[in-house]
Amino acid sequence: MEVITVIPTRGLIFEPTIRSLKDNDIDLKDVIICSGLPIPEAQNYLVKEALKKYSSYIFFVEDDMGFPEGTLERMKKIDKPIVAVDYPIDNGCSTIARQNVEIIWCGLGCTLVKRRVFEAIGEPWFDTSYSWRIVMENPLKLEKISNPYKYGGHDINFSIKAREMGAIIAHVPNLEAKHYRYKEIERGKYNEGIYQYYALDPISKRANYL
Repeated sequence: MEVITVIPTRGLIFEPTIRSLKDNDIDLKDVIICSGLPIPEAQNYLVKEALKKYSSYIFFVEDDMGFPEGTLERMKKIDKPIVAVDYPIDNGCSTIARQNVEIIWCGLGCTLVKRRVFEAIGEPWFDTSYSWRIVMENPLKLEKISNPYKYGGHDINFSIKAREMGAIIAHVPNLEAKHYRYKEIERGKYNEGIYQYYALDPISKRANYL
């Protein structure tokens, strides 16, 4: 198997996410799903399980992503250690932080990582027990501090560790994934009841450093 897809989930996976997998010829029976574990334990569990099977890549897809047909093939053709698809977060920022053209870190919502990156880093691949302070902006210089991230941060720390090992982070140009949110979950016991969801507005500004 060339690619193993992994999905960390809070317990529900959006319909557009499932459709995106099928549109990219990903067999759902081969997808590894983790539910009930917090960040970063969920991500570490998924990598450990994926590495038990031989594959060249691990494809991270979060449970609220939507991406078009052909996305995975485009990511593979770029042929870099880490290839991300950008997507918006709630404040309109992208999830890819750059200095000039160099990508410093990226989100994990729709990200393809070569197996050898995980083998080079070793466990734990994801860690939120520390964060970073900007010492200098240009060129960017970061200082590691002991403050844990309250939410997320596993993707930032992973990207920095991977780059320290020499991995290059690339992205798919001219492609932006959809990032979904629920309007409501509880609809009651009605035949016409459905979950209401929507996509965040497209990226309106570049990611802040931290």
